[in-house]
Amino acid sequence: MSSLKKLRFNKQRGLSLIELMVAILISAILLLGVVELFLNTFRTDRTHTELSRVQESGRIAMELISREVRRAGYQGCISSSIRTTAGAIQYPDDAISGPTTTSFTVNYARETGAGSFPNRNCDNQVLHPFQATFSNCGANLCINTTDTGGNQTLTNDTQIASIEYGVLKNNRINWVSSDAMATSDWPNVHKLRIALVVSAPNDDGFLPRRFTSVIELRNRL
Repeated sequence: MSSLKKLRFNKQRGLSLIELMVAILISAILLLGVVELFLNTFRTDRTHTELSRVQESGRIAMELISREVRRAGYQGCISSSIRTTAGAIQYPDDAISGPTTTSFTVNYARETGAGSFPNRNCDNQVLHPFQATFSNCGANLCINTTDTGGNQTLTNDTQIASIEYGVLKNNRINWVSSDAMATSDWPNVHKLRIALVVSAPNDDGFLPRRFTSVIELRNRL
């Protein structure tokens, strides 16, 4: 009877310290793996989200800039060889100008707005002078137009990195930076090459993306 009691008492009633430590170690390893998988998935998702936002911002900014640049120098239903003066602007010579190395201004006539313009469009509609300036303001790309009368943010976390002007000389395009442009070069600008840098402030590991485009001025001979 006593030997039977001893056998019952000798039966294991829990885990030893070593077994418990091994179990905790295995659980910690598995937990670390799950946490690492979650963090990697979170980083990948955030990077893809930021990349989509950056690409969308770059595309929108380039489309808006291209639209305005292509209109530069428009002066109604007349030949580009004819010069028209409205205020202090002569069209199409003053179609585009670069105040700084990271900003530029375009001038053209359009159907809506204020101010008088000598010419009309091909539908005999009255035209009005319009001016738009693109520039960096803080970390954003801004536009200042005849309508706004001040800088307005065009796209966030977007900046003009560089601007070059395609000047037509001797039947060939020469690319000239803003600081190297002469006064006589501006009437001969036929193309604009602009680079934008778009960043993602919500992701410290995300490298800024660079967008470059060459835009042709349509209202030139």
